[in-house]
Amino acid sequence: MDMTNSFKFSCSPEVIYGENSVLKLPETVKKFKGKRLLMVVDPGFSAQEAFSKITGLLANEKVDFRVFDKIAGEPSTSTGDDCASFGRSEGCDIVCGIGGGSALDTAKAASVLITNGGSVRDYQGLDKVPGPGLPKIMIPTTAGTGSEVTFTAVFIRKDEKKKGGINSPFLFPDAAILDPCLTVSLPPAVTASTGLDALCHAVESFLSKKSTFMSRPVSLYAIKLIWDNLPAAWEDGSNIQARSCMLYGSFLAGIGLANAGVTAVHSISYPLGGVYGVPHGIGNGLLLPYVLGFEKDEIAPDIAMVYDYVNRGVSSSDSGYKAERFIEGIRGFLERFSIPGLRKFNVDPSSFQQLAKDALQVAVPIANNPVPVTEKDIIDIYSRAY
Repeated sequence: MDMTNSFKFSCSPEVIYGENSVLKLPETVKKFKGKRLLMVVDPGFSAQEAFSKITGLLANEKVDFRVFDKIAGEPSTSTGDDCASFGRSEGCDIVCGIGGGSALDTAKAASVLITNGGSVRDYQGLDKVPGPGLPKIMIPTTAGTGSEVTFTAVFIRKDEKKKGGINSPFLFPDAAILDPCLTVSLPPAVTASTGLDALCHAVESFLSKKSTFMSRPVSLYAIKLIWDNLPAAWEDGSNIQARSCMLYGSFLAGIGLANAGVTAVHSISYPLGGVYGVPHGIGNGLLLPYVLGFEKDEIAPDIAMVYDYVNRGVSSSDSGYKAERFIEGIRGFLERFSIPGLRKFNVDPSSFQQLAKDALQVAVPIANNPVPVTEKDIIDIYSRAY
């Protein structure tokens, strides 16, 4: 890599990491001088004992709060609008997202909608948010999206069956609390899908054209942490060491994403979520080996570098062999976690051409891809993943 090129590296927000670090939430709210907290929570988590302990802690510390938990699956634009309307009507002046990517993205969007007005649809795209939002604290309960450290919030436009992200530096959270204890209740299927999402972020940001000698080591270490610990976290959710490494790996993958972006995997996956409801992490995970297979010959040295890092002691010097072995390892994850092909999601092969056209409209990740991708290439990738 040419280290003479200029670059920019962003690392936000303030991070509080460790077991039981969620206990720091009241003092974090007070640090930002919040008077009424909008808590945006996954409905599944809001019903758990852990959430009751958090709200009890806030009450004991005399932190006033309101709860929004009307999030069903991946959020629609109306979900973000409803959350902002609720927070505005309740007079909230600080936001905390607790849950998976859906809750965190909704919280981030609500923070800027409350201060700027408008709708989620007004700001989907790049740098369309005109000004800062409310202070934002993110507490992930999954090790997957990395939304706690990124400037993106993704929403589905249901009437168009398309997904689009709000991408703005005003979405960067102000603080993130990473408590692995909050992830131990994740069922195996969610552990797998969110973990595969994090792996995609790490691999794609490593391979992205926008990667730098500052971002690449971050992405590479994220791959290693996820590669080594996802099977253990999936097999035994109470394994706090594996959960801790997964949460840290997802966080680092988010930093890699925030600096280098993702690539064609995400562009090709987005239409599957919008049209057929394929969950984001599963769509990314099942497509990853096929996208890497498509571009393997051109990027074999880079994939081989990753393979060497996650498989210490391998003596072969053949980069093509190592690249293929790494891709086979990803396929092994999909088989182990029972991730099906597109056929199981009732994806109609006759729609591949239109899906490919829609994927090319998700232009930034396509532009970041290390190898040019055409409509025909994407149709072939869908066909192989079917």
